[in-house]
Amino acid sequence: MNEVGIIGGITADIEGHPYTKLIYGDSNPGKISMSYGGVGRNITENLARMGVSVSFVSVAGDDFAGRGAVRELSDLGVDVKNVRLLPEENTAVYLSILNLIGDMELGLCNMDVLERVSADVIDSVYESLKTCRIIGLDTNMTEETLDYATRKFKDIPLFLDPVSAAKAERARKIIGRFHTVKPNRMEAEVISGMSILNADELERAAAWFIDQGVRRVFITLGPGGVYYTDGRESGLMRPNPSEIVSATGAGDAFSAAVIYSHLNGFDIRKAAETGMAAAAAAMRSKTAVNPEMSEALLLQP
Repeated sequence: MNEVGIIGGITADIEGHPYTKLIYGDSNPGKISMSYGGVGRNITENLARMGVSVSFVSVAGDDFAGRGAVRELSDLGVDVKNVRLLPEENTAVYLSILNLIGDMELGLCNMDVLERVSADVIDSVYESLKTCRIIGLDTNMTEETLDYATRKFKDIPLFLDPVSAAKAERARKIIGRFHTVKPNRMEAEVISGMSILNADELERAAAWFIDQGVRRVFITLGPGGVYYTDGRESGLMRPNPSEIVSATGAGDAFSAAVIYSHLNGFDIRKAAETGMAAAAAAMRSKTAVNPEMSEALLLQP
């Protein structure tokens, strides 16, 4: 029996970094790197590295990227039998071209395949996931499938990572079905319909989530830390000074740590501390998931 089920996206992330100033309409010499990403996939890898038994549900193309992503998770001990590789589809890809100073000049994404996570997929994995202690979902699936999944697994604590401000809207009507949510500030604004421009507005927005039925809320604020509340205890936790190699994947690591905290019965403040430790570890790595992530790293003083 797996402790955690994650239903979410897999992507292949391709990044190009030119050696000199970009010249449009021409071939530019530079460094190209590829790694596997996707919010659901990143949360899953982090959990596996934390020692959690986890089952992953997703769809990808039956291509080099899809097979590689599944093999990498399987090698970490993840249960990947519920990842569907579709021969008629391409694995979701996010392509970014950086400029000379490392900022993104151009991005292109093809995420259509992720919407193939359908009600039929949810039905097919129900028996595998119904004994999980918590199930995590991201909003890469359609609004209809997200609604169906939350009704199907209504007797299991559900965790939500909204992925992005654009996709967070998909969860707005059903937000009260989630035990725990971890939006960033912009995602929280979209879901709540409230502006968050100061401390008072932050508290009011977090309280709105609690009023909808959410049990635990973590609103991440980038360099500003995280605001957390369970309706009884709340606080703003600032990050400790830390080396930052890349902020990519920090939110996914935080989400994994919150799920880990639920499994271990941590109170909300301890869960926030654990999330901050995981996010700091992610930012010390060039990759979205720090290969040194572990339970010991999370819990070290």
